[in-house]
Amino acid sequence: MVTAIHSDKDLDREFVEKKGYVLLELGASWCRPCKVMQPAFEGVEGEFKGQVRLCTIDVDEQEEMAERFGILGTPTFIFYKDGKELGRIIGYRQKNKFYEDIAKMMKE
Repeated sequence: MVTAIHSDKDLDREFVEKKGYVLLELGASWCRPCKVMQPAFEGVEGEFKGQVRLCTIDVDEQEEMAERFGILGTPTFIFYKDGKELGRIIGYRQKNKFYEDIAKMMKE
């Protein structure tokens, strides 16, 4: 299940109050690469057997919040463990490479 982030309260709930891995997607409805990456993004929960929670921020709806993440392009995927950033994936990736990159960050 993908949790949409709409406020600082949502951010706190997902990144401060809960422990574990979180993959945050920053994207937009008009972004073609975001749409192409959506099935791979949503497949992360199954691929990693529920070890990773999924969150998303629409950069158009939450412009001020998105700016705090210092993104350079969309989609940007930021991988966290216990609220600490472990790495970023920017732009399109083939599904296998996307999952490989996430698995690598989980080992670090």
